Amino acid sequence: MVLDGFVRALDGFEAIIAGVPPDRWDAPSPCEGWSAVDVAGHVIGRLRAVEAFATGSQEAPEAAAPGSAAGDDPLAAWRSAREDMMAVLEPRALARRVPLPWGGQMPLGAFLERYPLEILVHTWDLARATGQDATMPKGLPAVAYDMIHGRFSDEQRQGVFKPAVAVGPDASPQDRLLAYTGRDPAS
Repeated sequence: MVLDGFVRALDGFEAIIAGVPPDRWDAPSPCEGWSAVDVAGHVIGRLRAVEAFATGSQEAPEAAAPGSAAGDDPLAAWRSAREDMMAVLEPRALARRVPLPWGGQMPLGAFLERYPLEILVHTWDLARATGQDATMPKGLPAVAYDMIHGRFSDEQRQGVFKPAVAVGPDASPQDRLLAYTGRDPAS
């Protein structure tokens, strides 16, 4: 499958969102100022944006409160957004050019091949906030890190990632990915 990494990242996020204890949705996340429900709502909102891109609609602006997309049942909201998005990812939609967060455009399919990066990082954020195993799906962190490392100018990184965190040369691919996106893998 062309979007295998994307689907595997979605599966990983779904496993974590399904495992959130009801009393942990308000727990602080590694995303400064965000709770677990904010992380979930942000990712759900991004799936809705991908759906809009796939159908040729303009992307809806992200809600001021990121958790609002999660509603009262974040798992149900996630599953609905995922199902709706996947239903419209047909070949014509995947060929549609979409704007990139860091500027420029590319076909939606090419963007989704790179998109596991955000899902992986936010899966880790949600897992850390809710006391779950934060190990990313095997192989995906290395692919995501190789895809982004050195591809952004300092100007492009601003507003997309926090400043990188230093890790040793023997750091795992997951730790390198987290550090590059401004997260302390040791926290």
